[in-house]
Amino acid sequence: MKNNKWRNYGMWMSLVAAVLLIVSAAGKVFGFEITEELNSNITGLAMAILGLLVILGIISNPKEGTGYMDKDKEIKNKDTAGN
Repeated sequence: MKNNKWRNYGMWMSLVAAVLLIVSAAGKVFGFEITEELNSNITGLAMAILGLLVILGIISNPKEGTGYMDKDKEIKNKDTAGN
C-alpha cells in the first residue's frame, strides 16, 4: 500500500515549520537564536524547492481542500453523510 501523505505539499510545509520551531526552542537552551530573517529565508527556500517538486510531479499540491485526509476516509465520510 502506497502512503500518499509523503507526497503532499501541505505535509512538507508543516514539517518545515515544525522543525524550525523545534530548532528555535532548542536554540534558547543551547544559546543560539534563529532570526526572523533566517526563518523567512529557510521558509522561502522550502517553498521554492517544494514548488519545483510540484512542477516535476514528485509531490502534489491538492486544490480540492482535502488536506491530510486519506481517500478511504474521504469516501467513507461521503457515504455516511448521505444517510
